[in-house]
Amino acid sequence: MPSYQDLIAIGERFEAFASRGLPAEIETVRTAQALLSRADALSAETHQRAAAIQGRYHLLAAGEMWCPDCQLNLAAIDHLQHLQPQVGLAIISKARAEQALKTPLKLERISIPLVLVLDDEFELIGRFVEQPQAVVEGGEAVKADYRAGRYLASTLTDLLSIIEAHESLVSTRGFSALRGDP
Repeated sequence: MPSYQDLIAIGERFEAFASRGLPAEIETVRTAQALLSRADALSAETHQRAAAIQGRYHLLAAGEMWCPDCQLNLAAIDHLQHLQPQVGLAIISKARAEQALKTPLKLERISIPLVLVLDDEFELIGRFVEQPQAVVEGGEAVKADYRAGRYLASTLTDLLSIIEAHESLVSTRGFSALRGDP
């Protein structure tokens, strides 16, 4: 298996990925970007959470432009890397993910987008799969709102939660090491 670092090195940046879509797919991405650029798109808390990120993080995404979940969620994730330069995004194809990630991650199939959250050392600390948790839990009742881009902030919330949990763990370990705890 290629390393996560190798996969990130060959991954595309979001704009290159989005430019390869059909006109309707590109329009969905542009609409999501426009929604995210509105002053009221994200809460003050979400902005604070993004600004508070201390470490460097790499997001390795498997996606395809034909996938509606990729159009929405990868646009949101791209927005996160603009809010917080300590977070980078690289996108590989579903086929590459099938070849490189399916077996080591013990997955039966690659659902897209699959976003692996990696720390500065390229260690896997969490993953985002297909849709934000709020959409998964909301089921069919929220699908129309989700498709209209009304859950873009939830994608960011899910990723920020993964990063914050990691930073809390690192902080606790660091404090324990300073005290001499094992």
